[in-house]
Amino acid sequence: MEKYLDILSILILVSSFALMANKRIKSYINTFRIQAILISIAAGIMGAQSYAIEKRIDIIIVCVLIVVLKVYYIPKMLHKTYADIEYKVGKDFFFNIPVLIFACFALVVFSYYCISDIQGIDKGQLNIQIVNSVSVVMIGILFMISRKKAIGMIVGFLVIENGLFVTTLFATQGMPFIVDMGIFIDMITGILIMGIMVFRINDKFDSIDINDMKSLRG
Repeated sequence: MEKYLDILSILILVSSFALMANKRIKSYINTFRIQAILISIAAGIMGAQSYAIEKRIDIIIVCVLIVVLKVYYIPKMLHKTYADIEYKVGKDFFFNIPVLIFACFALVVFSYYCISDIQGIDKGQLNIQIVNSVSVVMIGILFMISRKKAIGMIVGFLVIENGLFVTTLFATQGMPFIVDMGIFIDMITGILIMGIMVFRINDKFDSIDINDMKSLRG
């Protein structure tokens, strides 16, 4: 079972690299959906294992919520938001893609050396999963600050949340159900607020490029 989780953690990390290499908003959303599918598979494997051993169904419920919210609802909402705004084709990132990919590799190495020095973390299979998950968080932060368009920043926020979720999932083999519900509620609230902000930015500046907000400075 751990072998499959290791593979999934690597694929989730690779999906973050693919997200960073994308240049269009539709690609961001589709890559996020793929990442969410991988996370749901990991949660499903853990849920099945937990049910077989302890008869717990909370992780299975979380897996279903991931499919409903992250695989279906949030990407659909982001596609709708993208379709409803006036989008102008242009460079959507502050740095060139090769530079950003190199930065992603550097973040993975940084995460590995930082986590390897933490006492109490296994040096075997679990350590690999946590390193990959923390790297996803770091890459999500980099993606969020490197994109110019507001929707790209929303996707970056979602990737950060994905990384935090899989980190706790791999580290604890499933958090208490009430904690998972709190995370999902906070995430949905944040997405709704950011969606409203995207429309407001588009109405004010006829664009979702955050650089246009510099005109607000005196």
